[in-house]
Amino acid sequence: MTPVYICCGAGGVGKTTSSAGLALAQARAGARVVVLTIDPARRLADALGVRVGNEPSPVLLPPELEAKGSLHALMLDPKETFDRVVSRFAPTPEARDRIYKNHIYQHASANLAGSQEYMAMERLYELAREDHWDCVVLDTPPTHHALDFLAAPDRMANLMDEGVMRWIVLPASRGGWRMLERGSEVLASVLERMVGNSTIADIAEFFTAFQALWDGFRERSIEVRTLLSAPSTKFLLVTTPAPAARAEARLFVEQLRTHRQPLAGFLVNRCLVAPPNPGAPSFGPDPGLAGWAESVAELTALPERQRARVEVQEANIAELVRGTTAPVWRIPDLGSAVHDLGGIIRISGYVGAVVPEWGTGLGGTS
Repeated sequence: MTPVYICCGAGGVGKTTSSAGLALAQARAGARVVVLTIDPARRLADALGVRVGNEPSPVLLPPELEAKGSLHALMLDPKETFDRVVSRFAPTPEARDRIYKNHIYQHASANLAGSQEYMAMERLYELAREDHWDCVVLDTPPTHHALDFLAAPDRMANLMDEGVMRWIVLPASRGGWRMLERGSEVLASVLERMVGNSTIADIAEFFTAFQALWDGFRERSIEVRTLLSAPSTKFLLVTTPAPAARAEARLFVEQLRTHRQPLAGFLVNRCLVAPPNPGAPSFGPDPGLAGWAESVAELTALPERQRARVEVQEANIAELVRGTTAPVWRIPDLGSAVHDLGGIIRISGYVGAVVPEWGTGLGGTS
């Protein structure tokens, strides 16, 4: 199975650019890399300068970078991916077209709760199974969506539970959906929230059309769970030293433990760097200007203040990794937001140590 690196974390911590930097670092080292984003803001596409669709687009890297491999990027299209899944599992072209034309499916394929996360898993699985790539990097949505992303295979399998589905599609004479229409307003309202303001009869027809796909969806859910638990899949948590981001990161660490998926490391963005300590600076004799002494004192104190801030930062990072043995990679504060390929190239220089050589696994130091 192709190595997979899943970058998770809260919003606003530089997760998208870190994912792109990690992918670029591996491409520079010689790997054929594809980076997949399900971030609705499309920041990755802007930063990489490509028009991203559901198929990988090549990223044109400057010749002076001397990249030994290649980099491609794509933005998830959940609806197109759902259509491809239906086409794969449908027993006949007629069954496939029947589902495509069903207006409940047309709505549900874009709006069904959890469908985006499940389709991200499906697209990730497809990429990981392709022989063309040496590595796949996934940029996930902010933390609470990422938790949904981890649970998506189980939820889709539960949705496809044969017992529930068969009961829903029972004909009216056997008390199936007709009973729902008449007697279970709570369940009916839940189903209508899932697929819109439709009658239960329409919902039943949708599930009837889906009957032939049940086994395929269940089997693929198992395969996706296997991919997430494979030794070749690495979860990297992107965060910053800020207390709020650290709290969300700790929550995600616990969720990974709940899902029994090991954390491969932390990418800590916007880190302060301690200044050198060459001794007290000399500003020469006092020229007698107003405020000179105060200005000199302020400038002399700046390095020490910076070192104090770095100490606080390191204490925050220590709290973040408490109870884990995962390594930490620090990405310094670049002074401005990353919006272009040049910024991604700078980040790639700091995260290259995450994968010293593509395919060899994680390395690095705390």
